[in-house]
Amino acid sequence: MKLSRTGWNNVIIFSVMTIILVINATNDKLFPKEEHENTAEQLILPQHSVILTLAIDLSARQQVLFERVGRSWQLTAKGIMLVKTEQQIEQMMFAWQQSTGLVQAAEIVIDSEQAINVQISLAGESQARTFMLYPLNDQLLIYQQQGNTWLALPPALAQQLLPISL
Repeated sequence: MKLSRTGWNNVIIFSVMTIILVINATNDKLFPKEEHENTAEQLILPQHSVILTLAIDLSARQQVLFERVGRSWQLTAKGIMLVKTEQQIEQMMFAWQQSTGLVQAAEIVIDSEQAINVQISLAGESQARTFMLYPLNDQLLIYQQQGNTWLALPPALAQQLLPISL
């Protein structure tokens, strides 16, 4: 069987396309995902989000508000003496943006009086996101009201996410 140059080009193109389709179809079997990728980890905030304000209600009398003013942050504290440098505030905001937690499958029953309420306004969103933080001995639980999800984080992360030690 004699093929022209154009005919051989077509044979090669269809052969390569067939190989690509076979590799794509068997990709999961050839390259199984690692076990840590199967865990249901989720960022607290959407990736690449920009925090405009972060309000923390520790109690009825203790409140902390961080507001972005240009490239810097303005700190307003009510009922609590709080002094933070610009670098400490930037590290706290970075922790909010980059921290991930394990999604909890079951609904968690916990005393809501222990909660620390946090409201975060993000650039491009009209409504602030509301979180309830529950610092426990063995973990930090975060309830995201917008997505109705629970995240479990290491307890040491509470010191990075909150401006005061608990």
